[in-house]
This record gives sequence, structure tokens and C-alpha cells, in this order.
Amino acid sequence: MYRYNQPPEELRLPASLGLDVGPEADLVIVAWRQVILGFSDPSDFVEDVRDEFKLPDAVLTAAFEAVLAARREQQASFADAATTTLTKAFIELNARGILALEGFSCCAECGARDIHELLDAEQEHRGYVFYHQADAEHLVDHGHVELTFGAALDQLMEPEDYQRLLPEGKQWWFEQVSVEFFRDEVLPVLADYGIKVEWNREFGTRPMLSGVDFYAEV
Repeated sequence: MYRYNQPPEELRLPASLGLDVGPEADLVIVAWRQVILGFSDPSDFVEDVRDEFKLPDAVLTAAFEAVLAARREQQASFADAATTTLTKAFIELNARGILALEGFSCCAECGARDIHELLDAEQEHRGYVFYHQADAEHLVDHGHVELTFGAALDQLMEPEDYQRLLPEGKQWWFEQVSVEFFRDEVLPVLADYGIKVEWNREFGTRPMLSGVDFYAEV
């Protein structure tokens, strides 16, 4: 686990909650994982763990708020030191006109839909890269993550040329241009930040980044 995601020593819940040591420790572990993934809504936490812990909602809410407060106090001491190389690379990609998002949407299906809504709204990006929330959980546990990517065709070819293509031609063109986009515009930036990428240069394969970390402000 990324060292800036480690909990503070002696992180405890308020004694007023009246929890035994075992349940308290289990609740701290689950709440800490939620906050390092960037979640900060106590009601979402309560909904997620109510059946697991069988505790009153008020106790679960207070426990999460205590852990969240500890995380925010901890993060205030980090300043910019906690910024990961992956985040730095994504910041540069965005500065270059590439929509790059970490922990975007809940899953691959929703992310693929939502990213195109953002591209339609912005009308300025040449393409996109992202990993979704389930990917972020995997990244926290394993130190590697796969990216979803694609080119914004309306930025790379004339609309009338695109509309003349048959449906299967549109998909083929999108895949070919997307592969070139990731190869020529995204890979060099990732390499500049020392990020290793495994990829077979095919659109149907998500590039895997290794030796990277996840960090989210709450």
C-alpha cells in the first residue's frame, strides 16, 4: 500500500461509542479503506456496512466521521508530497488537451458512457484515458492498473468525412485512430514519469501500468 495511505498510529474511535476492541478495529479498517479511496459521505458508508456490522446507524456514522477527520488531519501534513507519479502524468496529459481522469465512474460500462458525455460537453480534447473506481480499488491493493482510452474523432477528422463511413467503418476507424493516439500521445508522457506500461498495441487490450500508486484527497 502507498505509504501516504497508511493510517496514523494508534487510530482509535471515540470511547463514547462503547465498542469492544475487536469490532472497533474491524470498523476502523473498513472505514479507512473507504476514505483512502476518496469516499467522504457517511451515509454511503452506513449503507455499505450496515448489514456487516449490525450496529446502529448513529454509531456507524460517528465511527466513519472520526476516521474521516483523522484522514483529513493527516493529509493536511502531507502538502504536495503525497502526489503520485500517476497523478502528475495525468495532470500533464490534461494540460496537453487529453482528458485524463483517475477513479472515474464506477465501472467500465458506466465509464465508457460517461466519458463521451464529458467529451461532448467540452469539445476540446483530442482523446481520453481513465481508470474507474473498481480499478482504483485494485490499484490500492496490487500497485498496478489498467487504462481505458480512446480518441475524440470529431477533433481528429472532418465530421462530413466521418459521417460518410459505414457503421463498421466508423468502429474500425475509431479503433485504429485510438491506438495511434495512445501510442503517440499518451505513452511518451507516461514514460517521462517513469511509469512502465505493458500493452500489445491493440484496441481491445487495456494497457497495464505497473509500479504506480493511488491517492485521493477527501
